[in-house]
Amino acid sequence: MKVSIQPVNLIPPQKDISQLPVLRVETWIKGPKKPRNLKRIKEIPPEDVSIEKLCEKFDFLEILPPENIRKVSDIDGLKRDVSAYIISGYDLALAGEIAKLGKPVLPYWDNWGYAWNGRWIKEASDEAGGVCFVPFGSEDIEKIIRVLRAYTFIREMRVLYIGDIPSNSVKDANYDFTDLETRFGIQFIHLNFDDLLKAVEKISDEESGKIANLWKENAEILDGREKRLKDYAKIYLGLKKLLEEYNANGLTVDCAFLPNVELVPCYSFGILIDEGIPCGCEGDTSALLGMSILMGLSGKSALMGNLFENNTHDDIENNVIVINHDVVPPSMGDGKEKIKLRDFHASKKGLTGFVKLKEGEKVTIVGMDRKARRIWYSEGEILWTEDTVHCRTSIGIKVKDAKRIGKESFGHHQAISYGNLCDEIEMLGKIFKIETINLGK
Repeated sequence: MKVSIQPVNLIPPQKDISQLPVLRVETWIKGPKKPRNLKRIKEIPPEDVSIEKLCEKFDFLEILPPENIRKVSDIDGLKRDVSAYIISGYDLALAGEIAKLGKPVLPYWDNWGYAWNGRWIKEASDEAGGVCFVPFGSEDIEKIIRVLRAYTFIREMRVLYIGDIPSNSVKDANYDFTDLETRFGIQFIHLNFDDLLKAVEKISDEESGKIANLWKENAEILDGREKRLKDYAKIYLGLKKLLEEYNANGLTVDCAFLPNVELVPCYSFGILIDEGIPCGCEGDTSALLGMSILMGLSGKSALMGNLFENNTHDDIENNVIVINHDVVPPSMGDGKEKIKLRDFHASKKGLTGFVKLKEGEKVTIVGMDRKARRIWYSEGEILWTEDTVHCRTSIGIKVKDAKRIGKESFGHHQAISYGNLCDEIEMLGKIFKIETINLGK
């Protein structure tokens, strides 16, 4: 995935200097240079975040050659398949017209990441109904780049939905695929369980044996799962084949109606998430979108799960919420122990993983409503992880106000990833025009 940014130079028409106001000519144009501006130019930043240097820091970033815009008709020649426009110059009318193209607009910044006069571009963009972010420092630049990565990641998603629509276990998610494509760019490809079964059946024992051996090396296997590990590896490989066949990069399965518990894709999902493929449980499209937002922002794995399913009253009194499910990406483990491969809900069937997450690490929790028009979020801190069998992995997260989350949260499943991404969620919400609600205040 490439995040393409198009620099745009707004070139004002040349004016006869004799026709300009005397004050402007004598003091602004011919007058002395501002001494503190000269000093500013010589200041060396702790980190060079100039546009020219960004591609060295972010390998997914592509800065296109600049385009010069002199009049409104020139805008027709601008590329549309970009993630943002960086505007240099102060023709507010032209800036507003560029903002109308529907892509984020950024004012030009210096090597410190300061867009000194960005407020003018923002005002022009706001009046045109566009979205403009004004950076003032290297941290802002990094946040903006993360937001553009998530924006591009989501707009390029092609998701395989396997099973019944709506899901048999999740009713409060968005199953209007036309709406999701119109607003987010996400395309859905609907397959049935027969498609999954055929894909799994085509995997040879030789292929699955290689994957099973890799899993044995990297995991501790319990509950007799080693006896059928090659069969579970076929689920992973079958899903990969389907993703390749349909050129898809996202996945969700209505697993409540799988014809056999042995087919649960829990561990396969965890591996695929670590490979950069958002995988949503139970056909929950809204939670899948929440996961995708976090993965796009962080560039790393995320997981989803139920909220409060394995909570105690004592947890809530101490501002601890619990996210609980059967899919955990191995990369999210604390690195102290191998992931444990166990059965699904103590059924002696299926394969799930369990690994402890990194205690003391900051995380961001998000929940999306059933129409995918609101998202709530909160920062938290990992306190503990327990193997709770049903569902397998429970994660205790310290938050500011657990009761407020209990009263005001929404969405069937929630998603979490490492890091504080709250500011970026606010910014991404502006681009996609979804309401963002901070329940961590």
